[in-house]
Amino acid sequence: DQTGNTAAHLAAQRDHLRLLELLPFNAKWLSNQQGATPLMEASRTGSWRCAKHLLHLLRQKAWNNSRRFGNETREELLGQTDADGQTALDLARRSGYKDMAAEIELELRLSVDRSGFIHGLTESEEAIRAELEQLARSGDAMELRRVVTRSNCDLPDARGFTLPMWAAANKELNDPELWARLLQLADATCAAVSGESCLHRAAGSGSPIAANALMDAGASSNSTAQFGLTPLMVAASAERLSNADAVGWVLLSAGSDWTAIERKGRTALNLATKNPYRSDGLVELLSGYDGKGYFDEPIEPPSWSNKILLGRGGFGDVNEVFTDREVRCVAKTLRFPIQLGDDRHVLSEKVNKAVESERNMCLLWHENIVRFMHIAQQEQITVVIFMELLSGQSLERFLQEKPLEEATTRKFCTQICSALEYMHGRQRPVIHRDINCANIIVLADNTRIKLIDFGLSIKLEESVSHYSASAATPKGTLNFMAPELVAPEGLANP
Repeated sequence: DQTGNTAAHLAAQRDHLRLLELLPFNAKWLSNQQGATPLMEASRTGSWRCAKHLLHLLRQKAWNNSRRFGNETREELLGQTDADGQTALDLARRSGYKDMAAEIELELRLSVDRSGFIHGLTESEEAIRAELEQLARSGDAMELRRVVTRSNCDLPDARGFTLPMWAAANKELNDPELWARLLQLADATCAAVSGESCLHRAAGSGSPIAANALMDAGASSNSTAQFGLTPLMVAASAERLSNADAVGWVLLSAGSDWTAIERKGRTALNLATKNPYRSDGLVELLSGYDGKGYFDEPIEPPSWSNKILLGRGGFGDVNEVFTDREVRCVAKTLRFPIQLGDDRHVLSEKVNKAVESERNMCLLWHENIVRFMHIAQQEQITVVIFMELLSGQSLERFLQEKPLEEATTRKFCTQICSALEYMHGRQRPVIHRDINCANIIVLADNTRIKLIDFGLSIKLEESVSHYSASAATPKGTLNFMAPELVAPEGLANP
């Protein structure tokens, strides 16, 4: 643009990891008219996801030129200064982002030798890293959720492997809550020295939940590792992978390129067909794409089976479902009524716009917020919301069993406030609009809660409400609504 900002600069300013990850490496290190690189913009604005992505790229042999120059390229790129002589580290410190400054200091301290091995962790950092690796290898999801932090989750071993990579390689850690926690803190795009990413390892281990979570958090389904292997190719060539077809469907649904070729010119279908441990399901799936152009194929809508009715309301049903991606979750179907004379096309467009505006809910990652997996307009006035399946009961029902102790009340209130602070503090704030005890789930351990039902049905109803006599009626649960929504005009003002 007129200030020299590229797409990489703008993505870094807004912490738009998904976009930044897709851009070429060289584009991520250009300077604007103020001499600032995307890393500097991320450091200045506190965009920690993009900052981690840029920092961790320089661990890979493909980008750090370590075979020729050792650690020189890393030092040069990390030490770049803007027109005021400020480095990314200086900007992070000046902007008050202490955690980000610590991340940059770590990368400056690390070095890569000509063989591509990483050195520089302190003894205490190495001890923490080794403990996390052991927990991931042993499949201890509960302890991992307890001890992982933003500062320790991306500590690399000599080959660049981090906690999310070890977790992705263990198919026993196919735990949505663990991945929600990890990806609140870790770099979803991080890759080892060889270029093998978290997503490659999830594909190789047969973990569709991990793969789906990583791509939702910004990992590219078409990232390449050594020899040009994509995650889809890794799944196709894996040994004895019982659910290779499920992983393949997750990757293809997210945009994986089935026409891509690796160093020897083989596609994922070629690799799957010649694999002695071949998955007939994956071969059949990939064969359906054979001969079709990648950019010419429409994306198939999601489907599901084995419905178990969980609830029914005025707008539709809530079912436990098993999706075609082999994910067990909740599908909330919202059907909006139409009246004689309504323009179905106009109604459909309005609902579709409302759905598009709410897709940012799928980017919410917080331990006290239900995980939104997908929002789709299935038919003209029918919307389906896919969410994680929770084990527990509503706070409303929980309170009927016995009064809460003061310590439990404080704990639950703290968690609710933490979730609301997270939602309201995002660059695109999310407003729940219907906080009440029926929309708060107490999980099975009776110590944690999650917010559910973000009033999307309310917003969607409002998008078609001009056809209804109740258009001016405030939406929400009456006893829990803000007073200014129900008081006569002017009476609720201070």
